[in-house]
Formats: sequence, structure tokens, C-alpha cells
Amino acid sequence: MMKFLRFFSPYEWFLLITIIALNFVVFFITGEWDALSAIATVSGVLCVVLVAKGHISNYLFGLIQVSLYTYLSWGVGYWGEVALNGLYYVPMQFIGFFMWSKRTREGSRTRVKAKNLTTKQRLVLAVVCLVLTVAGALVLDHFDDPAPLLDSATTFLSIVAMFLMVKTYSEQWYLWIVVNLATITMWGMAFFRENQAGHLVIASMWCVYLLNSIHGLVVWKRAAKSATLTN
Repeated sequence: MMKFLRFFSPYEWFLLITIIALNFVVFFITGEWDALSAIATVSGVLCVVLVAKGHISNYLFGLIQVSLYTYLSWGVGYWGEVALNGLYYVPMQFIGFFMWSKRTREGSRTRVKAKNLTTKQRLVLAVVCLVLTVAGALVLDHFDDPAPLLDSATTFLSIVAMFLMVKTYSEQWYLWIVVNLATITMWGMAFFRENQAGHLVIASMWCVYLLNSIHGLVVWKRAAKSATLTN
């Protein structure tokens, strides 16, 4: 039992307890309980916390979260989110597990080595992300998406960030921070449009994601620097 408790740091326990508490807060405020949203949020936070730790088990909880999130996004009409999660994130859970299993640290079967992009690669990354986001927004606006720019940003930046995550680059966390901010805004808008408790729960999950992304950036940057010094 003590080994399990020590597996997560105090900050990680704070994130996990926070998302569970937020589910109950929303329930007491609205009087509605959305079981799918609750499961999606808790499994999602478990996933991102484990990603920040570089632990390969994140893909199990990620599979649960993205499957449920696809269904929930379908109900709201965020088609970019539906395509992203259903067609990209679900298969990437299996691909990521395979890739991480090949890049585990020496002496560990569950944790991976982090690395950094070069300055040139970062510039190319910024240009690609900008072009994809603008182009995606124009397409989604044609299909009457309620938030085309935000939906495009969360969709395409997530695709790139997931690729960087699978390749174990620390720069993924900069993109996750932007994605989290955009997605919080999207689900907040959905809540005010439709006044459904589940939307508020999802928005709260992304707030916790944002905190974890900042934490993950610090941890992975430190790990990547350490890996560079020892190579």
C-alpha cells in the first residue's frame, strides 16, 4: 500500500484528488451526475500524470479516456475533436505503447528517456502548427463548427503533440499547454450554450490537464537535459 502511495508525488496526488473532487463539486452544484464524463476525466488525468512521469502505463488509461471523449464530443458537435480522438488518438495509444516499449530507460521496463528538438526543428514545428491551425479553421467554419479556430487548434496541435509524445520529445508540452487552454475555452462555451453538467466536468478536466502540462514540461526538460549530459 505504501509503495502505491509513494508512486505518485504529492503534486500528482493533488491533481488526481482535484479532478475527483471537481466531479463531486459539479454534481452538488448542478444536481446532475454524468458517469461517462466522470470516468473520462479521472482516466484522462491518470493518463497525463503517467505521461509526465514517462510511465508506459499511461496508454491504458489514455485508451479509456479518448474512447469516451470521442463519444462526448460527438454529442456536442465538435467534429474536429471527434476525428482527432476517434481516428487518431485511439490507434496512437497502441502505436505509442509499442514505441515507448522500445525506448525505455536502461534498467527500466516502464519509463522512457526524454529528448529535445534542435532550434531549426522548433522553427519548422512552429510554422507547421500555424499553417495547419489556420487551414483547419477555414474548413471547420465551412461545416458550421461553433468554434472553428479553437477546434482546429486543439485538433491539429494535438496531432503534432501526440507525435512528439510518441517520439519522446519534451517540446510536446508547449503544445499541450496551448491545446489545454483552447479546450478549456471550448467546453466552457459549450456549457454556457447548453447548460449541461457534463460539459463543466470536461472543462474542469482540462484545467487539471493544464496544471499537469506545466509540471510535465519542467520534468521532461530536466530529464532531457540530464540525458544529453550523460550521452
